Amino acid sequence: MNPEKTSKEAIMQVCRRIVSVKGLQALNMRSVAKECHIALGTLYHYYSDKDDLLIATVESVWKDIFHMNQECEALASFPEYVNHLFQCIQKGAGEYPNFFTSHSIGIANSGKDKAKGMMERCFVHMKSAMLAALNSDSAIDSNVFSETFTKTDFIDFVFDNMLLQLVHGQEDSEILIEIINRVVY
Repeated sequence: MNPEKTSKEAIMQVCRRIVSVKGLQALNMRSVAKECHIALGTLYHYYSDKDDLLIATVESVWKDIFHMNQECEALASFPEYVNHLFQCIQKGAGEYPNFFTSHSIGIANSGKDKAKGMMERCFVHMKSAMLAALNSDSAIDSNVFSETFTKTDFIDFVFDNMLLQLVHGQEDSEILIEIINRVVY
């Protein structure tokens, strides 16, 4: 990498590669600077400390996982969308081993709030796409939802359970898809 042409995206590509090969715990300022062939001071120009670098990398990995396959928008039903999203995230978990269980551990207390805000932004983005898929599925029984059981509540439930299944190493989303089918159709 040419230091004069170093960009945040080029640095993030290196960071994602390190996380993919060695895990998030291997990420530090010196190793990234070395892999980027830039001076440590140059890296500090982009990221003020290790926490900033970790937070940016975690966000970059989440975006990479979520956008691995753009076919989601063409799916006809909400369950198909959820299943496809599950598979994309599962594939991402394969690309980034131990990412789901380790990404919150390495950030110091000073960076926890910033990291939490970043995660919330990523999750809001994913949930918004899920809500759009739910709203575009014309087969869903609109009488299912009420003031006490909103579409947003349902998306939160589906999303949380999808992540829980992934963390527990479930290979497919069949149970979640069955619950979705029984609730909204």
